[in-house]
Amino acid sequence: MLKGIIPAIITPFKGEDIDFLAFEKLLNFHINSGIGGFFVAGTNGEGPLLSKEEKSLLFKKAVEVVNRKVPVIAQIGEITTSDTIKTGESAVNAGVDGVAIVSPYYFKLEDSALRAHFVKVARTLSPVPVYLYNLPANTGNTIKPSLARSIMEETDNVKGVKDSSKDLQTLEDFISALGPDKDVIIGTDNLILPGLVMGAKGAISGLANPLPELFAGMYDDYISGHLEEAKKKQLLINDIRTTTKQFSSISALKVMLRLRGMDVGSVRPPLGELLPEQEAVLKKMLLELGYL
Repeated sequence: MLKGIIPAIITPFKGEDIDFLAFEKLLNFHINSGIGGFFVAGTNGEGPLLSKEEKSLLFKKAVEVVNRKVPVIAQIGEITTSDTIKTGESAVNAGVDGVAIVSPYYFKLEDSALRAHFVKVARTLSPVPVYLYNLPANTGNTIKPSLARSIMEETDNVKGVKDSSKDLQTLEDFISALGPDKDVIIGTDNLILPGLVMGAKGAISGLANPLPELFAGMYDDYISGHLEEAKKKQLLINDIRTTTKQFSSISALKVMLRLRGMDVGSVRPPLGELLPEQEAVLKKMLLELGYL
């Protein structure tokens, strides 16, 4: 079901509240840019800083605005199994096309505990498609390719994995272990083209928030066989990523969007804001790229 470039869509704020008008504007901007779907309430959407009630409203708004033009995937992972199910049920009730589940975080979990968690959530939400979300650097818990396969053998609706391990060998192991009928999606901006070449079906990208045309263009180049053009775009993306990673990355995405005419507010504390001199670096970069 998933393919192409899927922005890990940011969550706009006005003060401490979600700015749903800005969210609608942002979704429409992306729909018109050739993207392949939306990933809502993920890392770049500041998902861990949102309440379950806020996530429910965000899911409903995304489904309403997108109106089945592209898939909407809700990130529902919480620290407990019961809360993950509750957030998942709100996503299902909102009408999303699928859900993604990041590993529970803080406590170190054995594979058997992770398997039980994912299987229970997936079975409860069946038949809605479920995607495992491997983000070991943030969660402290790794979804191994062999574990993902065993979870899929126990469920009917786990359809794939978003791999944000930042490791191409791990991505290749997922592709090999899960086979062609499952969707393996890469979650690392600077490895999108290598991932596609290896067999990933698409990418969930934070940096695609302010630059969807660049990312969608790279994917289209790859699909149409223009590999040199795709390579040029990937190298450009890598350079941009190197710049944005110097700063608070989600704040950088929001500044870049504001510079492009979409005021999505600031990040939610305790995330930090950019300094004026850091914003100036991003403005100069966008001007040089021709996006201002």
